[in-house]
Amino acid sequence: MKKEYDFTKMKKRPGKPLVIPDAGKIPVSLRIDYRDLEKIKIEAARLGIPYQTLISSVLHRFVEKELIDKTEIERLIAMKSSKD
Repeated sequence: MKKEYDFTKMKKRPGKPLVIPDAGKIPVSLRIDYRDLEKIKIEAARLGIPYQTLISSVLHRFVEKELIDKTEIERLIAMKSSKD
């Protein structure tokens, strides 16, 4: 294996990149409020994981309906308490 490679003569492949949804992760651009991103980075650092991994995890749990809304829990608890 060479120490360095010369990529200046490489050519781009023609056409669109092949995207296979089941193959893995797809890079996307996302606009996030600065304060939210800072909080995400702080939480990711506390957990010892990259912030992109934390964002991906939260999004995955959201689409799989595994996230719990605190206000919804409080509403259900209040409903149960009022019945008792």
